[in-house]
Amino acid sequence: MDLKFSLFYIIPMLFILLIAFPIFVELRASFNPLYNRGVIALFIFKKQIFYFQFSLNGKYITIQNQNGNETKKLEFSSPEVAVVEEFVNQLKDKIRLKRCFIFYNIGLGDAFNSAMVCGLLNQVLLQMFLVLKSHKPTASLCVYDTVSYNKVEFELAGDILISVSFFEIAYSYLYSVILTKKKSKTQYIV
Repeated sequence: MDLKFSLFYIIPMLFILLIAFPIFVELRASFNPLYNRGVIALFIFKKQIFYFQFSLNGKYITIQNQNGNETKKLEFSSPEVAVVEEFVNQLKDKIRLKRCFIFYNIGLGDAFNSAMVCGLLNQVLLQMFLVLKSHKPTASLCVYDTVSYNKVEFELAGDILISVSFFEIAYSYLYSVILTKKKSKTQYIV
């Protein structure tokens, strides 16, 4: 019996494998409330997809691209934010958390107060990780803390690695767009 592999069979098989198998997505975020600046970067298979800086201003968020030459303001009540919120709600049960690292550097200018606040924050984060570990038992969770005893500093950062299939991303996005449009139509009717 002669087995022949043709492109007719290989191309659909590769397409099905691409859709079905999970991809690894890494999200890195950092925020400094003293300067009201933050950075978010998204990596897929260790390749940077997007990188932008943001700042929070009352009822809107200002987003700049990596070069700083393009700025966009998004209101929290805008349709784009509603779609992203619904997308996250649809996707949160489908993702598999592989790694979650949280880094923080806090200093209040006083050694005692800095140590007390960092200890409290460390315990709160560990309790959150305990709840998260009960839902995602295979995840690696870690807190890296730094205390600046003599300086006033406050910086938070996170590194999250998840795996999700392309089909689940596409399905969740389409479903969130449909739900958001339905909700906006019902608001105008009432």
